[in-house]
Amino acid sequence: MKKKLLFIFILIPFFAKAQVGIGTTTPQATLDVREVNPASPTVQAGIAIPQVSVLPSSGNRAGQLIYLTTTNLFYCYSGSTWNALSAQVFTLGDVKYGFQAADHNGWILLNGRLKSTLTASQQTAATALGIGANLPNISDKNIVGVSGTKTLNTTGGSATATISQNQLPNVTLTTSTDGAHTHQAGTPTAVLLNILGQTFFATSSNTINTSSAGAHSHTTSSINGNVAQQPVTIQNPYLALNGFVYLGS
Repeated sequence: MKKKLLFIFILIPFFAKAQVGIGTTTPQATLDVREVNPASPTVQAGIAIPQVSVLPSSGNRAGQLIYLTTTNLFYCYSGSTWNALSAQVFTLGDVKYGFQAADHNGWILLNGRLKSTLTASQQTAATALGIGANLPNISDKNIVGVSGTKTLNTTGGSATATISQNQLPNVTLTTSTDGAHTHQAGTPTAVLLNILGQTFFATSSNTINTSSAGAHSHTTSSINGNVAQQPVTIQNPYLALNGFVYLGS
């Protein structure tokens, strides 16, 4: 009995503290765990979270943390479900589209502004990526893969195109009426006659026929209605989003 009482009295001061420190005598949290030698940690460094092979199904507390060995992921209980904790890691130079309208969490809006408006570390990252004095401007542009004619961080192309003559179909326009037909040639002539004091006008005209192969021309209407040529729009249907590059903080 004395041993049990002594053990209880020893534990009371430990649990009576508002803060508990492991590896420190000045804890700054309810439970403050520190590595004795952070620059050269041992294999025992860190906190070992309980490992399970299946997720507990009932009686769980919100905020409860476990490590599921079948997926090698930490899971936290939200109060109703277990949610996997997977850290999302970004690399400098990653690009994304989003509904965000401004820089956020290290993601920089590609709107063509001066690189000098960024933080010093972001400017260094942008320079390392080959970005010049200005950020790329992704407005009204699609992203294509780098090729022999399209080098990294360059822009080009157009949303319209104009058809040239050598891009039209190779066809010859013909008339719909063939065969021999009559053309009037020459001009009417007037002959003045005076018989017994009466004056008469006599008129005449000359007509000739051409063969089906006779040389002559036909006038056709303008193909486009005789209006100024307009460029052809080649813009595909789109959803407009903002583009960002990850440059860190």
